[in-house]
Formats: sequence, C-alpha cells, structure tokens
Amino acid sequence: MRRRSLALRLLLALLLLPPPLPQTLLGAPCPEPCSCRPDGALRCPGPRAGLSRLEISQSDSLEKIEANAFDNLLNLSEILIQNTKNLVYIEPGAFTNLPRLKYLSICNTGIRKLPDVTKIFSSEFNFILEICDNLHITTVPANAFQGMNNESITLKLYGNGFEEIQSHAFNGTTLISLELKENAHLKKMHNDAFRGARGPSILDISSTKLQALPSYGLESIQTLIATSSYSLKKLPSREKFTNLLDATLTYPSHCCAFRNLPTKENSEFKIVNWWTAPCPFTPCL
Repeated sequence: MRRRSLALRLLLALLLLPPPLPQTLLGAPCPEPCSCRPDGALRCPGPRAGLSRLEISQSDSLEKIEANAFDNLLNLSEILIQNTKNLVYIEPGAFTNLPRLKYLSICNTGIRKLPDVTKIFSSEFNFILEICDNLHITTVPANAFQGMNNESITLKLYGNGFEEIQSHAFNGTTLISLELKENAHLKKMHNDAFRGARGPSILDISSTKLQALPSYGLESIQTLIATSSYSLKKLPSREKFTNLLDATLTYPSHCCAFRNLPTKENSEFKIVNWWTAPCPFTPCL
C-alpha cells in the first residue's frame, strides 16, 4: 500500500512539472538564438555577436513571426525563411534595423500579405530580396519597399499569387533588376508602378498574364525579358525605351515593332496577326 502511495505521489509530481521549453519547431530545429514558442510564434532577440546567417526552413509548426523578432541582430547579412507552409503571418516590423543585411529570402510559405520590409534600413550595396512561391499573396501595394535599403536593390518576386501591382509600388527604390516572372495570375501593373523609383535596368515579366506595361518608368530598362507572355499584345512606344539594349520577346511582331520606330509619337504597337512572320533580322532582339 505504501508503495502504491509513493508511486502515486511521484506520478502527480511529474504531472505538475512545467512543460519544457521547446527547442525545435516540428520537423526542424529552432535556429539559434531564436525561441520557438508552443503557439507557433518565433522570436530571435539580440544582440548576438558574430551571427551573420539565419535559416528557418522545413517547419510544419511555425505560424507567426512577431514584430521585432530579429531586433538588434546587427551583424545579420542573410535571413532565409523557406518551406514553412503553415507560416501565415509576419507581423509589421518583424524586420527592423538590420543595417548589414544583404539577402532576405521568403519562399514557399502560407503568408497572405507581402511582408513589411520598410524598416530594415540596410546600407549594403545591391541588397537582394527574394519573395517566391507564396501563392496566397495577391497584391504588391504602394511603397512596399521604401526604407528597405538606401543603396541599389535586386527584387526577385517570382512564382507568387500576384494579381496586381499598385501605383507607386516601387517608390523610393533604386532598382537594378526586377524579376516578376512566373506570377501566373499577374494581369495588372499600374501605369505609375515605377513612379518615384530609379530603374529597373533589367525587367523580366515572363510567364505572366500582363496585358500591358506601364508607360511611365521604362526609360531605365536596358534588358527586357518577356517570354511566354501571351497576353502582352501591345507595347508602349519604342521611344519610351530610351536605353534598351536587349529584348527577348514572345511574338515576332513585338520584334518588328522594336526594329521599326513608329512615325507618331507615343503610339502603341499592336498585334494584328499572332502569326506574323519574323523580322528579317537575326538575332531578333
């Protein structure tokens, strides 16, 4: 009887012990120096000397990244958040004051809105932001990248659920390259999407459903890539592309339009026949 009583007391004591703090996200380790709470939230408070790279991937339980999650991690140069399909919310201000950040990748998640990157304040040249394969993000809003970096940037925004890019979306940026390829539902890019931006030098809109390019802000483009862009049946005036050097296009008539300057200023080139014969020049740029 005493043995049963002792065993019962030991069992009750074990049951009353507080649960251990989780050290891992389901299916993936919790990256140092972060804490991964039972409610699915992630925090990575600093300062942490020497930490330059942080990778969060292959997690089934991460659901939220809180505001100031990476606060004071001043030496971080790379953050990768990938293959976390249950991550549905990144709070505004999650990425704050990261002056040495060079590369931020957020790919294959469940987030519904473009994450707030306007408080990163990176001072690195050619900052790279990669947002890809996030199928629930439908809109690129105004001023989405303002404050992210005070130097030049490369935006790799491909394979998402984008349907619309709003006016002034790239305001306040100096764009080297903008990749919008493989956004299969992207139909509309506001005519003032590039208003307030410098660049881009390279624009890739391949495999989208864009029906037209904005007529404002094309003068910086040196390379235009628009393969498998079957909905793009007309182009702005050739004079809008004052610095264009190379173009890879979908239709032969696109090619002809670029080779033959229109007689009327600001006229648009339209596809008359989808099977127009190729231009008698090779290569057709």
